[in-house]
Amino acid sequence: MPSAMVGMISFFVELFLNMAQVVVISSIIISWLGADQYNPIVQLIRNITEPMYRPFRRMTQGFSGPIDLAPMIILLIISGIQRGVLPYIKIMLLNPT
Repeated sequence: MPSAMVGMISFFVELFLNMAQVVVISSIIISWLGADQYNPIVQLIRNITEPMYRPFRRMTQGFSGPIDLAPMIILLIISGIQRGVLPYIKIMLLNPT
């Protein structure tokens, strides 16, 4: 695969993951501040993040107590993909031996 194409695909995947991190962090801040649930921006952020959180909330509901661990798990997964998976995929695509 040409290096320009790999670079472009990598750029867009990293951009998407960075945007996902911003949305998750925004959701965390909104929950701390107790923002107005009828605000369109708050509703948009909730509509984006709640489907991501749902499976992890089901897995952690018995032992997480009053703290919602789902956003932290999502951030760890995103970080793991950015730092652990993407660099190796780039290397494999650019240097097929």
